[in-house]
Amino acid sequence: MDRCGWCGKKLPRGHRFCCDACKERYERTALRDQRCIKWFFPLLAVGVLALFAGALSGRDALAGGGMLLTGLDILLFPLVTPETSALLGVRTAHRVGRALGIATMAAGVWMGWF
Repeated sequence: MDRCGWCGKKLPRGHRFCCDACKERYERTALRDQRCIKWFFPLLAVGVLALFAGALSGRDALAGGGMLLTGLDILLFPLVTPETSALLGVRTAHRVGRALGIATMAAGVWMGWF
């Protein structure tokens, strides 16, 4: 059994989408993700560098800010792996990515200011 590329419903072998609406949403999301990738990686790099700088200097606020920025990046641009998208469908995979972004932001706030 295969799954719909957008919603994750089980499908007979050889089918990729359950309906034309799911196919259109999938293609629209894939185009948006391609445009967003130019912002995703620079924000991720800045967040990770701030996280490491805070860890090396012993400044919890800087490390927490870096983690907060990384979580915000994941929340705004939930670019998940192709394997996750194939397993869950793009819609659910993006929701899971956003939830992980929120969890990362919460960890950054906790790490930096508590």
